[in-house]
Amino acid sequence: MAPHRFLLPAAAAVAAGLLLTACSPTTVMTSDAQQPRVVSVSATGQADVVPDAARAALTVEVTDPASAEAAQQAAAASATKVLAALAAAGVAEADIATQGISVAPVYNYTSDGGQTQIGFRAAQSLTVTLRDLATAGSTLDAVVAAGGNDVRVDSLTPFVVDPTVAANKARAQAVDIAQAQAAQYAELLGFTLGPVASVSESSSTIAPPPVAFAEAAAAPADKAPTPIEPGTTQVSVTLNVAWSIEG
Repeated sequence: MAPHRFLLPAAAAVAAGLLLTACSPTTVMTSDAQQPRVVSVSATGQADVVPDAARAALTVEVTDPASAEAAQQAAAASATKVLAALAAAGVAEADIATQGISVAPVYNYTSDGGQTQIGFRAAQSLTVTLRDLATAGSTLDAVVAAGGNDVRVDSLTPFVVDPTVAANKARAQAVDIAQAQAAQYAELLGFTLGPVASVSESSSTIAPPPVAFAEAAAAPADKAPTPIEPGTTQVSVTLNVAWSIEG
């Protein structure tokens, strides 16, 4: 824990880092009659919540040995099948976004630095929001069945649709920590806490890492749905609270 600092002529501002398991507070108190005396602390509360949705990154990619147009048309046909599978699984159009479309020549490189063109590759990338994590695995299975070897599931990132409940819990925890910290200062330094002078908040959400998938291949219709374990997402709320000092 960092040492306390008392700065008599300074303005009443404090920045303190306080976690659930450790704290390093800094306190600033003023004696200037023109400035109200305050004690300020920063406290962070955290809450874990299980994700209930996910975002999938999909790529449709086709290579044609002779024609860029043929590669593009084949990729478009496969992408159309993927979109139809998503629609059949109940994914709304608003939850599907095209991230990129590309067509480029493909080369074979030799050890002496030479290159030979061997065809053209067309690709389309999509980001899909799957709002029901319970059916996300079967939805991805349907996408792979529709797109076959032309489709690739690059990643799946679980997230929380509405983190309000977890944020409220983290905020309440941060308030408890801040109040306890300020009360301890008052007891140790012999002053009385007045009303709250100011409050500010910042928040963040730490999601589980994306789940990577190998290149997809069409699966038998009787194959078990792909299991997806959501893990937990951590919601964090940091409060900066200042109390007036009385006595």
